[in-house]
Amino acid sequence: MNHIVQANAAEDLLALIPGLVGSTPRSSLVVVLFAGRHSRGALQVHLPAGTDVERQVADAAAERALGFACRAPGVDAIVPVVYTDDAFGAGAEPPGRTIADAVLELASAQGFTVKDALCSAADGWGSYLDPGLPAGGRPPAIVASAAVPPVPPLPWELVTTEVPSVDVATFAAVDLEYRVLCARLASMLEKAADRARMTWRIDVGDAVERLDGLPAVFEDALARGVEGMTAREVAFLLLSLSRPWASDLALMQWAFGRELGEELDDAERAYGHLPVGTDDPEVFHRVAHLLVGDGPHPDVQRIRAASSLLLGVAARASESARVAPLAMLAWLSWALGQSTRATTFLAELVDEELDHPLAATVGSLIRQGHLPAWAFCSTPGTRDGVAAPSDQPAA
Repeated sequence: MNHIVQANAAEDLLALIPGLVGSTPRSSLVVVLFAGRHSRGALQVHLPAGTDVERQVADAAAERALGFACRAPGVDAIVPVVYTDDAFGAGAEPPGRTIADAVLELASAQGFTVKDALCSAADGWGSYLDPGLPAGGRPPAIVASAAVPPVPPLPWELVTTEVPSVDVATFAAVDLEYRVLCARLASMLEKAADRARMTWRIDVGDAVERLDGLPAVFEDALARGVEGMTAREVAFLLLSLSRPWASDLALMQWAFGRELGEELDDAERAYGHLPVGTDDPEVFHRVAHLLVGDGPHPDVQRIRAASSLLLGVAARASESARVAPLAMLAWLSWALGQSTRATTFLAELVDEELDHPLAATVGSLIRQGHLPAWAFCSTPGTRDGVAAPSDQPAA
């Protein structure tokens, strides 16, 4: 359900932005997107510390932000906001002018209406377009006291970048079960007649005497959550996710529904999980597109449940067993348009762990500045909905 808030003045919009992007921005360019009078959300691009940046850096930030804006359906206007730890000091010129000018020039060239252009500095705030801006900028207290209802915060599991901690006994119980299952799986592989083929797809369930298929296991875990699972069940989930084909299956099922998980599981059992080729089942090609953000919007509530589950599972995993849950958390964050949060999860991995197929994919997407196509489409659970009155600008 979209949250509609009326923003009557610049201070109202500045008061709302932390809720739109999930935290108070620091050293960032935030561009609030509008389709007519209604916001389509906000984009945040991180900047080097301080705003005395070269024009080349400013141009790159503007191109990245407005490149995303061009992909958002119906967006025809923007409000750029430069967040900086620099200060106005005694002058009336807002810091960050180089960045603001880069955005304003590019917005004009691309045909966007600029409703306002704001600076939020260490000691004040103001508009780059306000010729009457007082020396020192406007007091931060004006923003703090803005009479607008706050944007409801996103759930913890959709904003946190920290894996929670668990007590020693809980961790030890899962770790012991995980080691036992790994030993049994290794023994099964040693006895396999055709080990090379078995390593493409090992039915982990056979090794631990689980008769239900992995889609059922994954759906059960999603429904119950980590707190409702035994140590053995958590260990089994960790062992399953350690196989890249199984982590892909879980990710697609948790994000897009059990039906896709069942379809992918059937195809993998029949064909194996080899590089996608022209003769492969259609579902392999569909999943390859979904992994890079090309397809329908995932289910936000399922992503929320999966994020909570994976945070709990990662908390109970040893360092080596955390790779898949952290890579999956990175992808789920990226799927919601949270590239910075995704990067934080990837930063928990050491260099060789970043070669994990999913971690490598997410890292590549982020380095390219690529966001999923569905990030630019309105859907329940997203943050559209700052409205400007018809007779005055949004800020």
